[in-house]
Formats: sequence, C-alpha cells, structure tokens
Amino acid sequence: MKLRTQITLLSSILVMTILLFVDVTVHLLFVKIATRNEREVLQNKWTEIIAETGATMILKNAWGSKLKDELSADTILRVFDQQSRLLYEVSRQSRFKLNDIHFNLSQSSQLTDLQDHKILIIHLPVLSPEGNQKGTLEIVEKWDALENNLDILNTILITSTVGAMLLSLVGSTILANAILLPIASSIQTMQEIERSLKFKKIPAGSPNQDELSQMTATFNRMMERLEESFQSQQQFVSDASHELNTTLMIIEGYANMLRRWGTRDEDIRKESIESIYEETQRMRTMTQQLLTLASSQQQDSEPYERVELVGCCQQVVAHLKPVHDRQISIFTEEKEIWLDANLAKIKQLLVILLDNALKYSSEEIEIWLSTDEKDVHLRVKDYGIGIPESEIKRVFERFYRVDSSRHRKTGGTGLGLPIAKAITDAHQGTIRMESAEGEGTDVIVTLPQKQQERLSLQ
Repeated sequence: MKLRTQITLLSSILVMTILLFVDVTVHLLFVKIATRNEREVLQNKWTEIIAETGATMILKNAWGSKLKDELSADTILRVFDQQSRLLYEVSRQSRFKLNDIHFNLSQSSQLTDLQDHKILIIHLPVLSPEGNQKGTLEIVEKWDALENNLDILNTILITSTVGAMLLSLVGSTILANAILLPIASSIQTMQEIERSLKFKKIPAGSPNQDELSQMTATFNRMMERLEESFQSQQQFVSDASHELNTTLMIIEGYANMLRRWGTRDEDIRKESIESIYEETQRMRTMTQQLLTLASSQQQDSEPYERVELVGCCQQVVAHLKPVHDRQISIFTEEKEIWLDANLAKIKQLLVILLDNALKYSSEEIEIWLSTDEKDVHLRVKDYGIGIPESEIKRVFERFYRVDSSRHRKTGGTGLGLPIAKAITDAHQGTIRMESAEGEGTDVIVTLPQKQQERLSLQ
C-alpha cells in the first residue's frame, strides 16, 4: 500500500472516529439535558397541584376539576399507599397502557421505553399538612416530543458526519499530496542519480524549518559531502598515480643510462645506482604512508590507554635530536599531562609535526604543552620559511605541497599532515595551522583528556 493511501486512510479513520465520538456525546448530552428540563417542569407542576389538592383528597381520588384541566391524553397518574400498593390509576383516554407494570418507586425519575414510546416516570411524595408521607404519586408521561427531537438531531448528525467525512477524504488527499510532493521530488532525484551516476541536489522548497525541509537540506548536504569525497578520491588516485609514475620514470631513466653507459663510466654507474636506491626508498616511504593513512580510518581496532604526553614528547625529541642535530625545546607548566589515546599514534603524530618543522626551518623548534578542564593542547612552533595564508586551508589535503619543486629536496611526499589530521580525527580532536611567510609556522593540536565511550568498548 502506497504511503499516500495510508495517510488518506489513517486520517479519514481518525476523523471518522472523532466524529462518531462527538455524535454519541451530543446525543447523550441532549437526552440528559432534555430529560432534566422536562423532569423539572413536571415536578414543579405536579408538586403545586399536590399542595393545592391535599394528601387526603388525593388518596381518596377526589381531585376535583383541577385534574381535568392538567391531565392530558399522554399522561397517566397512579397513586400508591405507604406500602407501595396501587390505590388507583387515572388517565384521560390514554393512548398507551401500563398493563399493571410497576416501576421502581425508590427512583425519583426514570426514562424508559414502553410500547415503542419514550416514557418519562416521575415519583412525587404525597405529604400530609404535618409533613408526613402518606403515599406516592407516579406521573407517567409518553414523551413523543423527545423522539421527534432525537430523530431530527440524529438526521442532522448523520448528515453532517457524512459531509464531514467526504470533506475529510478530500482534505486528506490534498494533505497527502502536499506532504509527499517533496518526497516524490526526492525519489525522482535519487532515481536520476542512480541512472546517471551524477550527483544532484533536491530543489529547495519553502524556507520553513519543517521536517521535510530539514530532510531536503540533509540530503543536499550529504550529496555535497559525497561529491567532495568522490572528487577527493579521484584527486587522490590521480596524485598517487602521478607520484608513483614520476618515481618509476626516474628509475627507468637511470636504469637505461646504467644499461647504456654504466659498464664503461664508473661515475654514471654510481650516480645511477644511488638515484635508483633513493627513488625506491622514496617509493617505499610513500607506500608505507599510504597504508598508514588508510589504516588510520580503522580507529575501532586501535587500543586506547592512559598516555603521559610530556614523557612521550621527551622520548620522541630524544630520538630525533641525534639525527638532525637541532635544538628542540619543550615548554610546559605541568610535570605530567595525561590523556586517553593510542600511544603509537601519538608518537607518530609528534614525529610528523616535528619532521615537518625540521624540514622547512633551520632554527630552534618549540613544543608547547598545556591543559584545560577537558582538553590537552599541543603546539609545535618553528621559525622557518612559513606558508602563504591562502595555502593554509589546503595543507591537510593528500599530496598537497605549497612548493612542489622543493619536495624532492626535502624528501616530502605530501602525506605527512593528512596522516596527522587522520590521527587527530581518530582521537576526536582538532588540528589547525597558523603561519606567515618568512616568520614561521604553528601547528596546534587539541585532544580530549577522556575517551570514556572508546575505553568502555575495549
């Protein structure tokens, strides 16, 4: 069953249920109010007659002319003594018969059905002048007016209910179409995407912040991200192919040189062998970084533990100092800084940031560590050549280099900072860069101290 049909049926059933409930309520309230009003009229009328006639005269059936004036053909009077025995019955050519039916004298009033008629029964006490009850007067009135009024009321209710149901059916159809129009547009757009394999957005409707508008906006944002991811993947494959192809071309060129002249020229042979070795090492480094970048997305498999960041930085600096013979200083106001993290990944992050600073600067490197209530802040600062402000946003893209001509001199592959960002993201942190040409570069990493959800899963 289509969603449009479901909405129409459900809304129609709901409206019908509400209308039936209202109809029943109106019917019952009308009967209750009409009965109460009629009862009050009869009680006031016959209470006054009883007071004027007197208990003795009523018990002796000596009503006088008053009874003839008030008694109608639709009314029967019955008088009972104190033992609830019928003394007599009075009527004026009544159009219905009670046939010795005794109603409950303990009830002051009662509405019942008798011989296809609505019958209203009222019991009034017959009191002596001293206030003692001498008997009971039962007024039985055939209430045809109620039946007529109920017939009219029921006709009105049924007619209005049927009309309301028809209007509800039309309204439900219009409502279903209005609700499903954006959904139908979404389905059409998705089908076009499926057929053409191109990214498209759903046309934006009204600016109202309703659920359908939010769904459309969410879908369009998802399409934007998928398109960006797809383009990024294409760019990544293109860049990786270009980098690997460049390396292979260099290796091939030196191999041809070695094959032609290497046996006769010792210098050419040494140069070719050294270049081939360097390029193969560079290719090995690049492939390892590609594998690292891919595996960094699989964060669920990485064990987390309590890591002391100050000591971790000291260990990494101790390993790098002998290789580069550069001053690397650590600044912090705390002796120990703890956080939940993967120790190997944090060390790799530090190596990437420090290696990047060492490649593009010749002066001292600074590491600043600090904490606040929830996060740990790591800042690696160098005083090197810096980066143009317009290029900062792209430094975390794969294979991106500010100056592509210098990467072979420094050994860069354009994958270090993307790996650093992937590690930071895996730890639910952030990484950003501040730089100015000729002044140096700051890389600021913020990591949460606690990873409760992550630790609880291990």
